[in-house]
Amino acid sequence: QIDVRTERSNGRVDVAIIDSGPGIAPDVAPRIFDAFFTTKPSGGGTGLGLAISQQILNEHGGRLWFENHSDGGASFHAELPLVEPCSPANLPTR
Repeated sequence: QIDVRTERSNGRVDVAIIDSGPGIAPDVAPRIFDAFFTTKPSGGGTGLGLAISQQILNEHGGRLWFENHSDGGASFHAELPLVEPCSPANLPTR
């Protein structure tokens, strides 16, 4: 099962993707955000998805992390600061 939850707190928003699978293996966990690290067979993945996602979030003042749950499953969290919406008056002109 996969659940998606959002939470707004202290000027930030957290989007959590939560699953009921086996969680992240202890030998994989320390490397999960390393560029080019993959658990897929050869030709099955580049190992860039989580590394690039983490970099993008960091560059926007956010963060990406995961948690294993003691009863199984894991959560991935993407957290970003909230910003004021743009209004037409604030948009750049060409």
